[in-house]
Amino acid sequence: MSYTIGIDIGGTFTDCYIIDDKGAVAYDKAPSTPQDFSIGVSEAVKATAEWLDKSLPELLRETSLFVHSCTVATNALINYSGAKTGLITTMGFEDIILIMRAWGRIAGLSDTEIAHVARTNKPEPIVPKRLIKGVRERVDFRGRVIAPLFREDVVKAVQELVSEGVESIAVSLLWSFANPSHEQQIREIVKDLNPDIPVTISSEISPLLGEYERTATAAINSYLMPVVSSYFDALEHSLKSNGLRHPPLIMQAYGGSLPIATARTQAVTTIAAGPAGGVLASQYLAETLGYKNVITSDVGGTSFDVGLIYDGHAEMTPDLIVNQYVIQTPRIQVESIGAGGGSIAWLEPVSGLLRVGPKSAGAVPGPVCYDRGGTEPTVTDADVVLGYIDPDYFLGGRIKLNARKAYEALEKRIARRLGITPEEAAAAIYDIINARMAGLLRKMTIEKGYDPRACVLFAFGGAGPAHAGIYAEELGIKDMVVPITAAVQCAMGAALSDVVHTYMVSERVPVETALSTVNSRLAELEAMARRDLTADGFEAKDIALRRYVGMSYRLQVHDLLVPAPAGPVTKEDLHQLTNEFERVYERTYGQGAGQRSAGIQVTCLKVEGIGKIYKPVMAKRPLGEPNASKAVKGRRPAFFRRLNKFTDTDVYDMARLQPGNTISGPAIIETTVTTIVIHPGQEARVDGYLNVLMKTNAAG
Repeated sequence: MSYTIGIDIGGTFTDCYIIDDKGAVAYDKAPSTPQDFSIGVSEAVKATAEWLDKSLPELLRETSLFVHSCTVATNALINYSGAKTGLITTMGFEDIILIMRAWGRIAGLSDTEIAHVARTNKPEPIVPKRLIKGVRERVDFRGRVIAPLFREDVVKAVQELVSEGVESIAVSLLWSFANPSHEQQIREIVKDLNPDIPVTISSEISPLLGEYERTATAAINSYLMPVVSSYFDALEHSLKSNGLRHPPLIMQAYGGSLPIATARTQAVTTIAAGPAGGVLASQYLAETLGYKNVITSDVGGTSFDVGLIYDGHAEMTPDLIVNQYVIQTPRIQVESIGAGGGSIAWLEPVSGLLRVGPKSAGAVPGPVCYDRGGTEPTVTDADVVLGYIDPDYFLGGRIKLNARKAYEALEKRIARRLGITPEEAAAAIYDIINARMAGLLRKMTIEKGYDPRACVLFAFGGAGPAHAGIYAEELGIKDMVVPITAAVQCAMGAALSDVVHTYMVSERVPVETALSTVNSRLAELEAMARRDLTADGFEAKDIALRRYVGMSYRLQVHDLLVPAPAGPVTKEDLHQLTNEFERVYERTYGQGAGQRSAGIQVTCLKVEGIGKIYKPVMAKRPLGEPNASKAVKGRRPAFFRRLNKFTDTDVYDMARLQPGNTISGPAIIETTVTTIVIHPGQEARVDGYLNVLMKTNAAG
């Protein structure tokens, strides 16, 4: 027997998904351990191994593929706990990363925050001014050397940075993506002088137009590399000592994975990799179930993450904003808000209005009902008081929740001050968090030109299935899927990810004269992809290439990527790409927004090199009778807003449900890792893969 393991570290729990070579699946989770995340990883794998009647070493010895999605880079960036980093740049342009293209005060902020611009501030510098060194050199936009690089400048800059105690160095020169030779020379000089200091050059980590974004990406990668590398060392040692025979792969935010040795040098691409895994798993499941348009919604302990799969493909975005810094790296588009099971309910000091989130209780101390010292009521506490979560069956009974403390916290912190009952306070928290989630769904669909009513909603995350029935109806979504792997969907995505290397290069060529440039550049990038995937151990038959051409209207800065056909691009192909660009442009920015008379230019070329990983097909069982009464494990009072009261509700054991079983709401389905709430008027059916397919009350 051979196993594939996927791991995802969340704010509250670390999830494990295992699939064997016959398609049988096992999954479980364990509390995350921020003091040392590798401990939580081992505990999650150990808990899942028990379902297979194996010890941790036995399981790891039989594991052929171990893929890990981690939050180490994300946490280090958010908490400013990365390495002390120096930056070498072109003399006269030392302040690029500090000026932040004049939008550092508002990048990534909400409309409400931007409206109060006087209260905004630039973020804390990743690299303080004293650690930024300019060197004499100059390359123009065509890649021609205007002024040579002076070695003595570089030596002096490196010596000064080392004397300041830097642990990592980033290099970002003007127009380096057009000619990277000067950056490459600086890297060699740093290595000659201090071989132990890691170096990031912008022409490799982000070879694209935009000196601020490229510089920020290089600096942040250097800032994160030592932290991420240290964690990877500990993880690899722990797994190897417990029997893992193959080096693990590391999940990337663009939806693929990389060998751990490569991932050490590309720390920035691991940011937001966890949510990307959830979308990737949903895409795999959507293909299996025959869905083309899917909205993914993931409710974890600290956040609510939404992605979109349209026409069978996950929507992508070229950058990411964290701490108001723009990181120029492609990723699966997932937008997040602070709305999860651990989101804290609170009253505004002046208005007294009830708010929920974005602050979270996290894994430590966690919600009040965890009985680990938490005092602020959370969404999970509200779900317990409303009867959705059984305090004696949380994580299959391994964690006992203190319902009394949850009730008392709601009474003391919320209900008493609003003059309502704790039950009414819990119902209000449930309504507010669902409304916030529906708001993000609107932003990701309606505001981007997509009709959510034409989509199926996938609800996952530990807390997602308890809330999705409401926020799906808010958007008019009639069909909903709760995957059997709902609580470990991001870990499943990691396990099913291919090895993917991404290569991009900027250009600025009118489309009418771009044919030669497009073909030559794509050929160069494809050669790099084949070289690196071959080095990773893939044979030619297991290598696939995806090609894209970036286009924009002339004089515009922002571009859109359009998939390009395989083989040499012809004039007719370019014509078709131009038409597709305009179609995508109007879908993105609104009908009539395009203006062909302005002219169209090719702005960049992109190639994704894919090393195909064997994916076992999930086992499917035949459908049986609709009667699900044999799976009823009991009844308990639960609150439903549609009835506006508590009502005795059937509770079903997911482990006893059979394919074909149908359940009408109100009802609750319990698994060992999540709870599905079926509201009055809704209906759920178990499919052959043991997913729960739901019909909502949505009109329209």
